[in-house]
Amino acid sequence: MQQQSMRKRLLVLVLYSFSSIFITFTSGTLLAVASQTLPPGVIIGDETGISASSEGEYYVDLPNVLPGESYEKTITIRSMDVKEPFELGLVVTPDSSKGAIDFSKQINLTLSLDGKKLYQGPLLGNEEFDWTVQPLIIGVCEYGKDQILTATFEVDKDLTLADHKEESQLLYHWTFVATKNQPKSTDSSTISPEKPKSTGIFPMTGEEVKNLIYKTLTGLLLVLITILLWKKRKEEQGKVD
Repeated sequence: MQQQSMRKRLLVLVLYSFSSIFITFTSGTLLAVASQTLPPGVIIGDETGISASSEGEYYVDLPNVLPGESYEKTITIRSMDVKEPFELGLVVTPDSSKGAIDFSKQINLTLSLDGKKLYQGPLLGNEEFDWTVQPLIIGVCEYGKDQILTATFEVDKDLTLADHKEESQLLYHWTFVATKNQPKSTDSSTISPEKPKSTGIFPMTGEEVKNLIYKTLTGLLLVLITILLWKKRKEEQGKVD
């Protein structure tokens, strides 16, 4: 009787996706609402044959989740019409929690991409990596490339019927983030700006114009002095004659 009561009150996994992933763990259900902020041309589907709609919606149900058991979800990320490669990351954001069970610590999550382990630890991050702060990099999406993302949820085996006397709940969400891989650009700080070229008679810069005026005035002064000296000499010669 206790076993039946326990089964009724233990976890049921429901994954409903449309934009970012909202996940609720309770002593009766696990509800996840997911969506992706991704460029068009990316298709997400699971091993049951259910794939995301054009709006990104899909639904998965894993009933009778029990303590000590693990549940695996296999998600295919397919890049059908991706014009430019982009880096795919995943950020987790806690929303709310209530009840005696802290599901953020009682459920262990393992994420792998194509068999390569990306993350293992509590739902909201471990001591080595906090993906509530920075994105967990999944991989690079490019045209024609399929990738398999595997999520394994392991429920703490030490949970008992007493833990489920009152309903416990954890709500958090995942957000897929896409960053385009930009080509390396030359650092503009290392490039000296090109000096404007002079056009016409006068230079373009104020300093050069000022220098030209000084030179012109100096030349006129020399000419004036020469004329005065020549005139004075002529006057002296006239007096002598």
